[in-house]
Amino acid sequence: MHTKDGLRAVRQGKPITPASVKRYLGSKFGEDLEEVRQAMTVLAHSLPAADLARQAFRLYEAFRPEVEAGTAGWGAEGELDLAKLALAARS
Repeated sequence: MHTKDGLRAVRQGKPITPASVKRYLGSKFGEDLEEVRQAMTVLAHSLPAADLARQAFRLYEAFRPEVEAGTAGWGAEGELDLAKLALAARS
């Protein structure tokens, strides 16, 4: 969502503060957060913005974490492989 303070993530129709997003990501990635952020930045800069928007879900499918068999739904825990992220940036 575009706000007077810039682009913001949205939850239940309301903009989320960058600090709350950082806390959430920190809780998920822990000490690996900076390395993950850097890898995602490389991936984001590997394509023009319009292509990135059009291909975002395909890219996510290329590097999304594997989850245990029988586990379903968003938010299921898995292990993010940064090598897959790097491969997605090169494809």
